[in-house]
Amino acid sequence: EKERVKTLEKNEKEFVDVWDKIPSFMVETQETKFEKLQMLQGTNSIDTKIKEMISDAKEEFLILGSEKDISRFYHSDFIKSLNDSSLDFRLIISPAQKIPYFLEEIEKTRVKIMPNSKTENQCFIIKDSEEVMMFLRNAHHPSRSVFAIWAESRSMIDSMRTLFDYSWENSETIY
Repeated sequence: EKERVKTLEKNEKEFVDVWDKIPSFMVETQETKFEKLQMLQGTNSIDTKIKEMISDAKEEFLILGSEKDISRFYHSDFIKSLNDSSLDFRLIISPAQKIPYFLEEIEKTRVKIMPNSKTENQCFIIKDSEEVMMFLRNAHHPSRSVFAIWAESRSMIDSMRTLFDYSWENSETIY
């Protein structure tokens, strides 16, 4: 046994060199197993996180919110950033009777409205089906009390994605 340990010790540098050559994406770390959750309060911290989500997005960006929420996103230049990008950007306004004037420059196939929704407090964002931000207090509250949860939780993302897809199918396109 001592001889085997000595042989292993002798070859230690060689083993370390081989280990270092393994690409990092092949090594599963403890960090990749954790789902992250972050609570955000106030307009500044939420806007910073939304900017980060937009800049990191690779494929799609989905938003469901009230006209007041969408107006806040518009005046923060998030809508312009998304419209200027190559992302599959879609937006549902709930409740609404028509598309707000400030969204006129956006391709109409990207925007739908839900006129029959009974609440104005629903607002969430999904990025690449990898991240979700859900507003617990949205634009209908004073800006200092706006509150959201950002997560990389698979179950939360899948649930919100299902809700978005269902809402998209049952919303109206206004030309």
